[in-house]
Amino acid sequence: MSLGDSIRNFFSKKRNPELPGLESFAAERRGVEGYIEPQTATNPTTLLLVDRDGDHVRAAVRDPADAAAFCEKLGLPVYDAAVIGYPERMRTFDRRRNAAESAFVDKEIAEIERRLAEPGPETPNN
Repeated sequence: MSLGDSIRNFFSKKRNPELPGLESFAAERRGVEGYIEPQTATNPTTLLLVDRDGDHVRAAVRDPADAAAFCEKLGLPVYDAAVIGYPERMRTFDRRRNAAESAFVDKEIAEIERRLAEPGPETPNN
């Protein structure tokens, strides 16, 4: 085994640093399911957790086996996102969140426009 292989093996055995955040997400919510997202040219393998309302969080994992073991440890069902796809409740959640954020921005802009249209204090003539 070369020095490079030894170094790669050492670092590949490091714990998945983002999994504790996923663990707290799973502990705080109900109906959580795991979706393993395959590695792409631009993204590492990730584990996506989706709760029953559609709220979700994802984190990079070393490999799919780590994601599956994590879900098994927590008793969560786990799926291959490339095969199963994503749950509709996740897309619905995103649409609701985006609509709420958009409504908030619209309300803020309306308030700013209202303030700008108000007559300001009179400037004294010098």
